[in-house]
Amino acid sequence: METLHIEELSPEENMRRDEEALLTLEKGKLQEGIFRFYRWDRVCLSLGHFQKEKRVSGIPVVRRPTGGGALLHGWDISFAIADIRERWGTKPSLIYASVSSILRETFRRLGVEVKMERFRGRYLDRFFCFWVPTLGELSINGRKVVSMAMRTAKRSFLLHGSVYTSFDYGTASRLLGIPEEFLRKRIVSLKELDIEERDFLDVFSSLLVSERGLRV
Repeated sequence: METLHIEELSPEENMRRDEEALLTLEKGKLQEGIFRFYRWDRVCLSLGHFQKEKRVSGIPVVRRPTGGGALLHGWDISFAIADIRERWGTKPSLIYASVSSILRETFRRLGVEVKMERFRGRYLDRFFCFWVPTLGELSINGRKVVSMAMRTAKRSFLLHGSVYTSFDYGTASRLLGIPEEFLRKRIVSLKELDIEERDFLDVFSSLLVSERGLRV
């Protein structure tokens, strides 16, 4: 497998590239699924496609092409998977389950057991995505370890995921106006789980390639 290239781009460019991948698949101009890992070149907030615009303490805001709640970026590795729906399951719930199973195996190989959430609630009454882990996302004792959101088209889908490799609870608390103690009850990072970022990326990407035939 080729060496992973972790891009670090602006919020707008990251979202543009992901949406472009979805549209390219939907138009039939690409026949095989793709994935990419990336960072954000600044601390920012990404809003779900259907969320109302909201500014938080002057933090830069970008709109995702996928759904879900607002997510704070800056200490995370994000990933995007774009592919044809029928290869993973025609229903969104089946796609989530398929991706989650690969992530669960990733964590298992790294010595950590995680739970796939099945709650089908909505984010509309809670602005931030970490309030409640929802369908397909992964958690440990109620603390979210993988956030995910998806957009489906007629024949293709785009799935966003994000994993905090570390998390600055103090800074996040000041930026979001949320007590640090609350954040610690809702979020857990790879560092807190004693998982090296490179190990996570290597195992997860190798499983995506071997089990699903995706390309970087």
